[in-house]
Amino acid sequence: MTIVEWFKLLWPVGVVVLGFAIRLEVGQSLNKWRHRELEKDIGQLKDSVDKDIAGMHSRMSRHETQTNSYLSEIRNDIKTLLARDK
Repeated sequence: MTIVEWFKLLWPVGVVVLGFAIRLEVGQSLNKWRHRELEKDIGQLKDSVDKDIAGMHSRMSRHETQTNSYLSEIRNDIKTLLARDK
């Protein structure tokens, strides 16, 4: 068999192998891109969760401060009422 006959016989196999190689490279590139996008999304979610946690801590602190001031007022009122009775 000559080289031309071999080429006529095997060119479809070469095209299929080339197609799979291209598909593999494109798939790997897309996976890398998707992985980078997921890392960005995870980073943004982590930042937003950290902000939410900081906001929750400040609200809890503010609530504790208000509650403590209310309790102090009640305690002072009770002391004032008890001092009047004496």
